[in-house]
Amino acid sequence: MLLTFTVLLWVATAIKAVQLLRAPDDRLLRTVAGGLASAAIAFTVGRHPVATWLDSIVLGLPSLIRNIGMIAAFYSLLAFFAYSTAARGRSPQEMRRHRVIVGTLVALAVTVWVTAPDHVRADPRGAAGVGIVQGTVFQLLAVLALLYTIAGALLHALHYARLTRRKHLRIGLRVLVAGLAAALVANVLSASVTLMGLALPGGSPAMAAARTAYVIVIVVAIPGLAVGLAYPIVVGMATAAPTWLRHWREYFALRHLWRETHRAFPALTLRRSIGAVRPWGIHARRYRRACEIRDCLVMLAPYYPVHRPEATTVGTDVELVREALRARSEAREDGSEPIGGPVTAPVPQGGLSGDMNADIRWLVDLSRALKRLQASS
Repeated sequence: MLLTFTVLLWVATAIKAVQLLRAPDDRLLRTVAGGLASAAIAFTVGRHPVATWLDSIVLGLPSLIRNIGMIAAFYSLLAFFAYSTAARGRSPQEMRRHRVIVGTLVALAVTVWVTAPDHVRADPRGAAGVGIVQGTVFQLLAVLALLYTIAGALLHALHYARLTRRKHLRIGLRVLVAGLAAALVANVLSASVTLMGLALPGGSPAMAAARTAYVIVIVVAIPGLAVGLAYPIVVGMATAAPTWLRHWREYFALRHLWRETHRAFPALTLRRSIGAVRPWGIHARRYRRACEIRDCLVMLAPYYPVHRPEATTVGTDVELVREALRARSEAREDGSEPIGGPVTAPVPQGGLSGDMNADIRWLVDLSRALKRLQASS
């Protein structure tokens, strides 16, 4: 299960990294990507052969990275909620306080780890004898940082769960709250086991019961956190799937008309902007293709027949467009251009009514009609 969870964390990290490259100024996206990357690293460093390689560099390095990675993951979750739910102007002050507290605890933990003997660095929880105090202090400082970040994220999640009106988001937040509460209990149990190790032998019934309780609670916490974070995203994707599929169909249905108009005016191509709008997404590609077709239909104005029926349909519009495309093709072949007085033939408007979706539906009908007409000719 942990291996599957680790792979999913890396996949999610890669997706968010690509999105971050397209929108580098999105602060919330940065916190999500950072949190996923930290969790993925924390779950990876303890696995062979990564752990063996890290131990060959510095003995005990996997233990240090794992603890810092989990702290960073929950800190990112806290930052996400702080930036999302805090009142305007308050989040920078709140995050400054969190950075100071968590940063101090992490710095102290790293200092203790660096100054500890090799056997303590390799396994702080299992340290005994001379290094037991340093191992205990390191564990307590790491757990305190985790408890602080988890408690802060839990308070924000509870507040947001009460405020939100979106059903799927409310459900996801409630599951996340349960996962965070379980993680909080698990870390309290972890601290208890660490303190009990100072006074009790490792095989005592109390230590065994505390370890068993920790395992049970952490098994609840990990799926709760994963489901709580993923549920709103998955439901949102499922809700958007019909729109995504419709845009795919419309994009490909516009291909024939776009090809004909692009052949008439090959230089008329919109620049693909890179930024918050994903230029490779189907929504942007569909919108850009429709805009290029519209621009070409306007550029065909000198070539439309002057006389046209008063009542227009897709059938009459496609006849006009085909005639204009033919005239444009002839003009390109012999190098001539339309001459004479002002253009009096109006451009086919179809579904143009201020609603881009309606306009695209008309362009789709026009593209299909042009394809049928040319095939029958």
